[in-house]
Amino acid sequence: MEKNQITFASNVLLLDVTFINETVYGAKRFLGERLGRELPDTDLVDWMICLGLDGGLRGGMNEMQILLVGDEGAHELKGCVPAALEELDGKACQTSLGEFSFSVVPSAGIVSRAALFNELAQLALDAKEVERLMLVPRFHEYGEELTKTLHDFCEEKECDGADKALCFLMEEPEEPLRCRTDLATYSLLHIWGVSAEDL
Repeated sequence: MEKNQITFASNVLLLDVTFINETVYGAKRFLGERLGRELPDTDLVDWMICLGLDGGLRGGMNEMQILLVGDEGAHELKGCVPAALEELDGKACQTSLGEFSFSVVPSAGIVSRAALFNELAQLALDAKEVERLMLVPRFHEYGEELTKTLHDFCEEKECDGADKALCFLMEEPEEPLRCRTDLATYSLLHIWGVSAEDL
């Protein structure tokens, strides 16, 4: 992927489609069974607002570019509203935080989804126009590669950590990442209407 093929906004969120379809969907079903009730579908825009707030967005004039990185055959986001990727691709919506735009970036068989996610992360880290990069990877699948991407960026820039990057995970990483980390779990529980008392 050439650098001139993609133009980034000042706020970028990279979201792994398989993370939603397997990890998030699986967690929702498991939790629903444990609580004895069916949890609502994940409202994608509301969840993106939560992640944006967790990532430091404030006010209502922000632009956030959401890149949905998926395998070539992926067509939907399981248990989400909206679910169809083709309905999201190229669309934008106005939220309480500003305008959110969605683009689907399939691996298309040229590179793996993991490699594509890492390459986009590297391009966004290097892009001067990107002020805030939020990562929602399938960390247990390719966390080692993503960790190396962040490490190499910090070594090149001679910095302790990638201050503009925030990685959302389902659990604390075994080894510290060279960027800020937060748990995606809290925002998902909020979206599903699960309180601390439920747990």
